[in-house]
Amino acid sequence: MSKEMQFAGDYQLENILVHAPSTNGSLDIKGLMLELNVYESIYTPNLSGSLTIADSANHLQNVPFIGQEELEFKFGIPDNDLIDFTRHRARVTKISNVVRTEERQQVYTLNFTTKEFVRNLRHKVAKSYKGNALQIIHEVLKDTIGTDKSLRLEDTKQRLQLLGNNMDPFSFCSMVAKRSSSRDFNTDGMLFYESHFGYNLSSFGSISQLEPKIEYFVNPTDDRDTEADMHKILEYRITKNQDLLAHIKTGLLASTHYTYEHTNKKYSTTTQKYFDTFANIPYHTDNAPIYSQTPEDEKGNTVSDFTEASITYSTSNPYLFTKNFVDFQDYSNTSNLKPSRVYNYLSNDAFSVKCTVPGNSVLGAGDVVVLNLPSLEPIPDNSVGRNVYDQYLSGRYILTNIVHTLSSTGYSTTFDAVKDSVPIRYVPGATPREVINRL
Repeated sequence: MSKEMQFAGDYQLENILVHAPSTNGSLDIKGLMLELNVYESIYTPNLSGSLTIADSANHLQNVPFIGQEELEFKFGIPDNDLIDFTRHRARVTKISNVVRTEERQQVYTLNFTTKEFVRNLRHKVAKSYKGNALQIIHEVLKDTIGTDKSLRLEDTKQRLQLLGNNMDPFSFCSMVAKRSSSRDFNTDGMLFYESHFGYNLSSFGSISQLEPKIEYFVNPTDDRDTEADMHKILEYRITKNQDLLAHIKTGLLASTHYTYEHTNKKYSTTTQKYFDTFANIPYHTDNAPIYSQTPEDEKGNTVSDFTEASITYSTSNPYLFTKNFVDFQDYSNTSNLKPSRVYNYLSNDAFSVKCTVPGNSVLGAGDVVVLNLPSLEPIPDNSVGRNVYDQYLSGRYILTNIVHTLSSTGYSTTFDAVKDSVPIRYVPGATPREVINRL
């Protein structure tokens, strides 16, 4: 049964049941819990987590815990979406960090993942598949993994013929996703991942267009208003704020890609320039590019004009690179996938912020939030609210990694958030406030 939310960080957790192969029935260890963590990421195909308990009844020996147990629990903010491991139980995989704290008490951690991930390690994909990524991944998840979890799969362009080559199913699905392009969004390279809402096949383009789940603020006041507190950023740090050298080396800013045409033994050349690519992709987290078009040299070249900074190669014959991938339709039109795919993955990690907020089970990997991060400049007496916040660091962000944490002190959510653009454009010689006034 649910309970009414009293304060930000409050949570609903009825029990934590352990189902052990060595015992009949289940054991409720909720009272032993010190900390429960659930991890999800747009870069991983499975949920995982850890449960740290203080054991004074020697369950480690008497149950015993051997790494084959199942955990059953669900939690979240009251009267809202819950992170549910009851219908699909978690699978304990390892016992770690065993420490005796008192004469008759020890603390240890139960590490867990999904049943599907354990199944994934036990099976290989050996057959041939035909279709687009949506069709292939759907078939693998249903027939090989045997999941009945929710599937949110975005449609893709390329029709593929693939040989599994004894890859594990999740690696195979991830490879298929990376080789594909969104049908409805002009973005190359897809993401295959699991959130606590189910399995996802998504492009950065489609994710960037999602409505924000919530808007957060750094608020120094001590007001005890539960609704307002749920929007507070408790702690944050900028983990990545532009990396010019890395973006030059990796080809985000500019690159040249050579494709060897196997049939006529000739090379074709594709160049990628940051500002051109940004303009041609209509789907971004915000409005403006993260770099300025200020000239870099006496010739007037911008950061995106040095296309020889990063050079890559591929071939029109896929067999020359891998036996795992065969595209039998329109392969000649996919030779430009590599530079554009590199751009999409790198650009969406140009800005990165790690935030801790009051626990919120509504949030999952792949969601969008709005972050209002404070400006460090003095605030004028006649300041309007927008001047309080950093006009470049603030804005829409995509959640890439999330940790939901329950402890004796309450429920918190920590996430990594990234974006590929800024709310307002950089104008050489102008301050953010001057740019805003020109809009």
